[in-house]
Amino acid sequence: MIDRLQIEKLSELSTGSEGVIVKIKGHGAFRKRITEMGFVKGKLVKVIKNAPLKDPVEYEVMGYNVSLRRSEANLLEVIPIEYAGKFNNRSFLGTIDNEKVKGTIREKSQTINVAYVGNPNSGKTTLFNYASGSKERVGNYSGVTIEAKEAKFKQKGYTFLISDLPGTYSITEYTPEELYVRKHIFDNKPDVVVNVIDSTNLERNLFLTTQLIDMNIKVVIALNMYDELLKRDNKLDYEALGKMLGIPIVPTVAAKGKGINTLLEKIIDVYEDRDPVVRHIHINYGEDIEHAIRRIQEQIKKTPAVTDQFSSRYLAIKLLENDIASRNRLNNSSNKEEIIETAEKYIHRLEKEYNEKSETIIADAKYGFIAGALKETLTSGVTQRRKKSQQIDKYLTHKIFGFPIFIFFMWLMFQSTFTLGGYPMAVSYTH
Repeated sequence: MIDRLQIEKLSELSTGSEGVIVKIKGHGAFRKRITEMGFVKGKLVKVIKNAPLKDPVEYEVMGYNVSLRRSEANLLEVIPIEYAGKFNNRSFLGTIDNEKVKGTIREKSQTINVAYVGNPNSGKTTLFNYASGSKERVGNYSGVTIEAKEAKFKQKGYTFLISDLPGTYSITEYTPEELYVRKHIFDNKPDVVVNVIDSTNLERNLFLTTQLIDMNIKVVIALNMYDELLKRDNKLDYEALGKMLGIPIVPTVAAKGKGINTLLEKIIDVYEDRDPVVRHIHINYGEDIEHAIRRIQEQIKKTPAVTDQFSSRYLAIKLLENDIASRNRLNNSSNKEEIIETAEKYIHRLEKEYNEKSETIIADAKYGFIAGALKETLTSGVTQRRKKSQQIDKYLTHKIFGFPIFIFFMWLMFQSTFTLGGYPMAVSYTH
């Protein structure tokens, strides 16, 4: 098994050094472009030349010399050549025998970095403890710790590196917990994010899920406290909800350790791109908001250094929400002023149209999406009981049938009182 310490970023290799690519991070167009250039998992790459000012760096891969910006090379992970197998014939420097590398690389590629995120009191840390065998403290409020708890264990031939992030209701910029969670996801780029949801409070918990959807990352939902949902006679078609969200959902009961193995298996499937449910969806925020998002995206896409690392749609939405941290991520963009100017233009338009702050407009749209999704997939037991009560009331308060029914119950009460009450009175007289 390759130790984590043996893994380096491609940008860290010195001139003349070689490494085997084991992971490609980043998003969309960057991943497509970098793959087309020959930077494929399992391929040998050699550093030909480091520029005096650090950019660009020239590499040899698959027999071609290719230059990358250091920020791009920073998104590729490599291992030393000696851990990818020993080769008798050094003439094959451009590539590595796929069969040899596949076995060894497969061992590395079976290390899955996972981040647990969820609302406070969603059972996230309990789930983390059961999955990893850890005995971490379970908190009852947001901000038990501002540091991520970490664990490492093996399951189904894979090594799981799990980070239990602080409980948070959102990933905006309002609390240290929110900023910490968002920064961890951006900087560490976990392979899979497990969104732990409290089944008894779906609407509130799914708000965080909508933000993860915007980020265009791989997510698995742990539908925790599922037994409590069933006890309330609620029925959730979680498979249909998962297809709607583009996120597979696994029911769990962390307190009893139920569903843990299924969850870990699902993480593996998502990591290996084997789950058909996983797809990138866009939440439809309505014509006005979607138009604003597209216009801001057009400006963001002019800076590849930004879109290589972050979803342009996510950044556009955060800019519409006046998110300061997202603005700061544009500091190195050559067209930062144009991006901000476009965002402010559409913020003004939306606020004038809706007579609300832009962040409130986005939040309302998210909750509208959540309400619609749950309306199609959730049947509430409380609602069913209320419907039965309403049906009974309809007859009891009917303008025609109501009076006869009322008289009948009054007669029944009278007869019960005097007829049944007559027996003890007769007994007393006989004595």
